Amino acid sequence: MAIKLIADPHGRFDGLREAVGSSDVLLVLGDILDLVDWSDVSGILPEVLGREAFIAKVREALAGGPEAAAALKEEIMSPQGSKFSLLQERVWEQYNQFAEVLESIGCSAYVIYGNGDLPEVLKDALRGREGIVMAEGRVEIEGLTFGFVSGAVFSPFKMPAEMGEEEFSRKLEELGPVDVLCTHVPPQVDDFVHDVVAGRPVIGSSGILTYLKQHAPGHHYHGHVHQPRRRGGMLGKTKVINVGYFKRQGYVHVHGNDGI
Repeated sequence: MAIKLIADPHGRFDGLREAVGSSDVLLVLGDILDLVDWSDVSGILPEVLGREAFIAKVREALAGGPEAAAALKEEIMSPQGSKFSLLQERVWEQYNQFAEVLESIGCSAYVIYGNGDLPEVLKDALRGREGIVMAEGRVEIEGLTFGFVSGAVFSPFKMPAEMGEEEFSRKLEELGPVDVLCTHVPPQVDDFVHDVVAGRPVIGSSGILTYLKQHAPGHHYHGHVHQPRRRGGMLGKTKVINVGYFKRQGYVHVHGNDGI
């Protein structure tokens, strides 16, 4: 039996059956859904909208600033949109595939959502699935207190799973002290948020830094940054570890394997 962790499967679930056993506990740290893979502009949104049309819309929105980016998100995700039914169908299909793989393994699984997830659809897909929990807050696992905080801090697109730093920090404050903190996003530290392939930082959380300083859990696990400058290191007394980009690497991290 082991406590195992993955992050950012983005629609890839093959390999889990071989890497995770029925007696294991699996923690999934968000971005289950493959809405869009920016490395090759693939995923559900490019498929539904058409790749070239999607690229053109994104470029226009980014050039127009935060308001234009938020407007594009509303256009794509609105129930009144012409592509909404097809989008929901593809999202539901992928989340159900994820749940079926976990059920076939027979392990206990705790799942949080990332910035690229649709929380309400994920919640519906996992409801009633044996051994699978959509985790939030404090959970006792093998004698340790794990703290789970879903979501991410706002990007320009303001996706449904994103929130302001104040709200994200409040969720951390409500958590209280834990042995192991699990989030989707990293603490706002340059080496942890900088993606060396994209050549730019992503958005982490300054609230996590405050939390780690105040409560000093033994470990903080996260994902979100696919190719970080550093996969981990010590922040005070806490070992911070990016558990990997499962879609491309197929890596499953084992709790306690700190030799990163």
